[in-house]
Amino acid sequence: MSEKSEIRRLVRERISKLDATQRDAMSLSISERVFASPEYRSAHAVFFYHSLADEPDTRSMIDRALSEGKTVLLPRLEGMEMRLIRYTNETATSVNAYGIVEPIGENDPISPDLVILPLVAFDRDKHRLGRGKGYYDRFLSHYVGQTVGIAFSVQEVDCVPTERFDVSLQTIITEKECIR
Repeated sequence: MSEKSEIRRLVRERISKLDATQRDAMSLSISERVFASPEYRSAHAVFFYHSLADEPDTRSMIDRALSEGKTVLLPRLEGMEMRLIRYTNETATSVNAYGIVEPIGENDPISPDLVILPLVAFDRDKHRLGRGKGYYDRFLSHYVGQTVGIAFSVQEVDCVPTERFDVSLQTIITEKECIR
């Protein structure tokens, strides 16, 4: 088993020990830290994602950003690329092959000021380990705005192994802290 696979297994095991009440409370704390961050407060267009069950819940963040008048973009996978689709509460969605809810629509030319990213694991140097397909790394390789990864604190590891194409984040927000 590769080092990255072993880290993914270890972190998934840690997350599985959290019950739904704990995950909900931790997600709420993460949301409040995101909303209080200077990155979020200054952003006009925010690129979120629809969270999976083992990730901090982004649904309330998306709803709040919409209610605050921010432009919300969500990813749609097309081949090996992510397309940014403008999202509103009326946007139709579908579930992709990975079980992720995606908006239905056309790629939006708006470049987000802020990208809120999922991650499987992270370290203090703000390296992230994703699910392994490289969608966010490919997107981030040409993105110039703010990047914030959100995670439960149990997802922290000593060192995330990196490769030349991996992109580090500017900030990681957990229920306990903001790592800058």
